[in-house]
Amino acid sequence: MELSVNGRQRRAAELTKTSGAQKKTAPAAGKAAAPKTRADKLSWSQQALAFLQEVNRQDAEKQRKLLEAKQKGKGEQDLLGKALRVMDKCREITARIIKGDKVPPQDERYLMENDPDGYKLALACRQPKEKPKEWESVLDEEDLEGGTSGGGGTAEPSESADSGGEAAEC
Repeated sequence: MELSVNGRQRRAAELTKTSGAQKKTAPAAGKAAAPKTRADKLSWSQQALAFLQEVNRQDAEKQRKLLEAKQKGKGEQDLLGKALRVMDKCREITARIIKGDKVPPQDERYLMENDPDGYKLALACRQPKEKPKEWESVLDEEDLEGGTSGGGGTAEPSESADSGGEAAEC
């Protein structure tokens, strides 16, 4: 299929020559041949249009799936990033407890809620110090707000204070 202007001009000239020759030789045959040629072009165009519509539909479907995957991946990345931040804070609190230093009660509570096994391990491995360092809280305001919005915030501080006292006696 030619797309140049010269090609179009040649085809137009050929069509005018053939249509003029058909009219002179057999007018009945020319009428029968012309609709057949148009029907062929028309059916070919409809097939091409249907094919292009199907390709466009498939492309749109692929783009939609990619967009959904990106959004899902972004949500998973956010969740994984948040979990990583929680684990990092828990690790830092655990390390301070194991060294025998004093951590704020809200940090102990946060560790107990988010990593109970790490909390138990930290208490079991705690090394007593004569002069323990008193640390500031590792938690952000987001973490403090998230922990207090949970319904039983009043009962947990007394438990963490009791368990902290027991661990200091060991």
